[in-house]
Amino acid sequence: MIRANSKIHHGYYLAFAAVVLALFSVVEVTTEVKSAKKTHGLNSETIKGVAAQQSATMKTAHEQRVRFAANHGVADPVSLVAAVGHSPMANLLISVAIEESRGNPVAVGSSGEQGAWQVKASDWGFVPEDIYGQAVQAERIICGLMIHTKGNRKKALALYNGGTAPPGKSYRYAERVLRRTRHLQVAVKHLPNDYNMLRQALLKLPGNTRMLKLTYQSLEKRNA
Repeated sequence: MIRANSKIHHGYYLAFAAVVLALFSVVEVTTEVKSAKKTHGLNSETIKGVAAQQSATMKTAHEQRVRFAANHGVADPVSLVAAVGHSPMANLLISVAIEESRGNPVAVGSSGEQGAWQVKASDWGFVPEDIYGQAVQAERIICGLMIHTKGNRKKALALYNGGTAPPGKSYRYAERVLRRTRHLQVAVKHLPNDYNMLRQALLKLPGNTRMLKLTYQSLEKRNA
């Protein structure tokens, strides 16, 4: 016992202890790496699955809009829907285009209005020939009018249709556009199974994506 205490005192066992601690450290680190790889792989696969479901849902929304536009007399609904696909106000833009020209990019109005959204070049500048450029221009105009009316969509659309002093018929125009927009929103919101599959996939995400789940739930409540 005295000799052992003496060896400890002089550091005789320190080298051996260091080796043992190093071995324990290696085992612990290896276990953590394996666990991290497993968790990362699970998260990665889950996120890939959600991305695939989201892509399918977006495709379904696109198809619903195309069907809606076709049912409302648009000759080339695919091009119209594709032109507004970038916009968060896509449904409204589709509804305005249906009301103005049935989505016809080469339409010319009796007062010189041009394109799918019947924009007057004398008021808003050059009107692009392609429907994609027309969509961007119409979005810019309507957004500007909404800012001017402090978010009053009905008044903004009446101004879009009737100018600075819109008559009563322009407000009736706005009501038709907004009613159609709501119908389209319902058609897009109440998606078939792909939408429900995306919802379930989002709610099953791991804890580190909790914010994404909360965001989804918030949007769901807002659209309820």
